[in-house]
Parts: sequence; structure tokens; C-alpha cells
Amino acid sequence: MANDDLERAVAVAARAFDGRVDRQGQPYIAHAIRVTLDVEGDDEQAVAMLHDVFEWGTVTLREFHAQKFPKRIIDAVDALTKRQGESIAEHVARVRASELATTVKIADLRDNALEWRLDALDGETRAKLLAMYRETAEHLGTSLDEICGRAVE
Repeated sequence: MANDDLERAVAVAARAFDGRVDRQGQPYIAHAIRVTLDVEGDDEQAVAMLHDVFEWGTVTLREFHAQKFPKRIIDAVDALTKRQGESIAEHVARVRASELATTVKIADLRDNALEWRLDALDGETRAKLLAMYRETAEHLGTSLDEICGRAVE
């Protein structure tokens, strides 16, 4: 791997998501990999790999900072990390302040709304998550259908 930041990001994510599964029962690292493959650019890929290490992984802030990622990557991962009690509007406002975070958030929404992922959920969970994804997309100034390139039901 040519990019040191991306190489460190992969190592951090692998540790953070080790043994963790997503709502569909799949290894959580697979989501991070798909989001990473959906963006272009070294910084975008490093942020994509790291975007959920605090919310869904086991990495600590101390471990994260020990990796000495550049400020632009740290800031984008921070922007993507939803705080407890924070509204979607508050979270997305922080994401929108970073072009890097916005690019990754759009790829994250696209992956979260994959048909096979949604189909694996019970109806109530699916409806709740779709509403959240739609609201997030709207706060980003777009729609979930536009992000996915198809109607999402």
C-alpha cells in the first residue's frame, strides 16, 4: 500500500472492528471496506476506513491519536462521529463543514441503503433506518434516491 495514512487506517479499523458484526450479521469491517472502495483519493479512503471506529468499533481516542494521522483526517473522522444525544441536523451540519467528511458520508449512506442490506432487516428496523438515512440525505442537500441512483423503498 503506497499511502501510509491509509495503511494505518486499515490497521486501526481492523483492530476496532475485530469480531464486530453489523445489523445484518456481517463482519463490520466489510462495511468500512465497501465505503472505502466507493470513494477516490487517499485522504477520502483513509477517512472512509475510519469513519465508524468510534461509534461501532472499540478504538479509544488515545489509540486513534497515537497513530498520528494528519489533522485533516482526524477532523473528518471527528465530524463523522455522531455524539450521544445529538440530532441528525446537528450531526450533518458538522459533516457539511468538511468536504472530506461529506464525501465519505454520502458513500456511507449509499452502502447503508444497499438493497441486500435493507432486505436483511425486520420491517420496523428497516423503516426506522430508512427514515434516518432520508433525513440525513436531506440535510446534506440531496435525497437518498439521488445518492443511491435508484428509488429506495
